[in-house]
Amino acid sequence: MMFQEKINTIKKICPRINTVLDYGCGYEPVLKGLLKQEGYKADGYDLNFFPSEELEKKYDLIISTETFEHIKNPREELACLLPKVSNKGYLAIMTRFYPIVDSALCLESFSQWYYKRDPTHIAFYSKKTFSWIADEFKMKICYNNNFDFTIFQKKQ
Repeated sequence: MMFQEKINTIKKICPRINTVLDYGCGYEPVLKGLLKQEGYKADGYDLNFFPSEELEKKYDLIISTETFEHIKNPREELACLLPKVSNKGYLAIMTRFYPIVDSALCLESFSQWYYKRDPTHIAFYSKKTFSWIADEFKMKICYNNNFDFTIFQKKQ
């Protein structure tokens, strides 16, 4: 299962976390339930389905799966989201990376890419994008599988 692989990576990369927010959990927060089964205190937030979920507290980990490609202004969203990550806490983002061929963005591959066919997918990411996010928001990249999953840690 896709989520179990991500949970196993989190357990390895993000030790000593207790509280987790599943950000963009959708109408059926499967990941939130799996995280609770693993012993984490997990909450879910989704603008469309759970917009009233409390976002005032801080979390050791905020994880967002298949959400950031739908966000119109990711920089603004991250600026609002990151203060909710505890000091030295983590942000994990799962979204399919833009096609790369020979270490460069590839327009030909992009034109055939299934991920862009979804009209609600309006933002696309690459390793370089995530490096920029880390620099911009003073985080370090703890994990990047160069395919669909990146974990950042706050430096402060």
